[in-house]
Formats: sequence, structure tokens, C-alpha cells
Amino acid sequence: MPSEAENICCLEIPQVVEGQLTCVVDHPGLEPVCLNVTITQISANLCKTKYQFYRLSSLYRYLSYRSFVSWCWGFLGRKIRVVNPACVVLRIHSEFPDEEGHYEGFKLHPV
Repeated sequence: MPSEAENICCLEIPQVVEGQLTCVVDHPGLEPVCLNVTITQISANLCKTKYQFYRLSSLYRYLSYRSFVSWCWGFLGRKIRVVNPACVVLRIHSEFPDEEGHYEGFKLHPV
């Protein structure tokens, strides 16, 4: 993980912990909510995101992060951001890899 703030375990986040899972990447809901390409494409259409992404994999990662946050926290608002657990970030990276291995990491909303 690029920074200390991003090196967080899913079991440390109350909104993520559910039942007897040892890791959220083992949850049966993760794939359909965050990793399914068709659902991610639909999410892009629904969001009508105005962000410009150089690569499709970058857009898919962005939308997967958003889907995970929505799944765990619900709607947070435009300027509220939370750190995704490292296991989820790595799973999304493995599903939608950047060809050059460049990942930006977590950013706070600009003031």
C-alpha cells in the first residue's frame, strides 16, 4: 500500500465487518457489487461520471471503490471520503490492473 493511512484491515472497520468472515474479500457479495464488469459498466452509465479516465481499467477501479463504499457506508456525500481496506484495494487492483502498475492511492477531498 502506498501510505500508512491506506494500510488498514477490513476487520478494523465496523461498517465492513459482518458475521464470521475472516476477510471481506471472501464475502459472496463483493464480486457482484464491486468486481462484475457488467455491473460496473451500468454504474458508469448511471453515474454519468464527468471524470475523464485515460484507461478503462482506471474507470472500473474508481467505480469499484465507489461501489464498495456505497455497499458498506451508504451514501456519504460529495466531500466525505473514507479509506477502503487494503484487501479490497488489492482485490480491485487484481481485477482491473493498470498496465503500467500506476495507482494513485487515497486522496482527501480538496478544500
